[in-house]
Amino acid sequence: MKFNISTLLFLLSSYCTFAQLPDCDIWLFDIKDSAGQIVFQNPINITHKKGYDNQPAFSPDSKYILFASQPDTNKPTDIYKYDILKKTTARLTNTPLSEYSPTFMPDGKNISVVVVEKDNAQRLWKLPLAGGPASLIMPNVDSIGYHCWINKDSLALFVLTKPFTLQLVGVQSQKTSVLADSLGRCMRMRDGALWYTTAAGHFSNVYAYSFKSKQSTFLGMIESEDFCFRGKESIWSCSDNTIVSGYMNSKSGAAEILNLEKYGITKPTRITVSPDGKKLAVVSIK
Repeated sequence: MKFNISTLLFLLSSYCTFAQLPDCDIWLFDIKDSAGQIVFQNPINITHKKGYDNQPAFSPDSKYILFASQPDTNKPTDIYKYDILKKTTARLTNTPLSEYSPTFMPDGKNISVVVVEKDNAQRLWKLPLAGGPASLIMPNVDSIGYHCWINKDSLALFVLTKPFTLQLVGVQSQKTSVLADSLGRCMRMRDGALWYTTAAGHFSNVYAYSFKSKQSTFLGMIESEDFCFRGKESIWSCSDNTIVSGYMNSKSGAAEILNLEKYGITKPTRITVSPDGKKLAVVSIK
């Protein structure tokens, strides 16, 4: 399936330059619960090729993964789909523009992507999962690095200010408000709160923003800016070549749950768990 994005063509010129991105792969692990212990099995490198493969996002039904890929450094990034059961990869977009951060929208019928336009504007576009024309979500909101849907009417944005800022925005009003600065790229919704990180030297402070109280609560420190959850269990993040559970500044510290080095993964970055809790995706820089 290839999305029709003819509405974007007016943004293009005959020559485009593209960012030099790191060479990285996406690994997939099965997660099993055995005698009260979490076990990781069947590791597979689902990209296993040269080039940039990053920003994995599981579908709501946990059956496939979307990710951004740039196999050729002279071409833009496009969005690809990996079918977990069939172990097959298909291209979803094929455009002269670069698309990043595929994110499933709350309506379940569309995904949102950050598009780098001809003039280097970075705005959010909507792509129907069933195919069809792309559409600009918020024409007046630019410099978006990453995003997280709060609900169908509002988002949290990682905005490319100096320093980076966390901003909340209403889709209809397109009015933004700054919530925090020195932001990390990972933002996730959990139990009605927005979880995010801010830089703390070589570490990251984790906060949860309550939309009810309008307050952010400090929860702990992790050694990476990326994190994820599995059900109601503790926060998962990366520490050197391992996946750990919990906070490094807690009394017991963060507990190692998966050593990645034995699989040749020495520079893990992004991690995410499928909605059904049965799969873990890890991005590894080569």
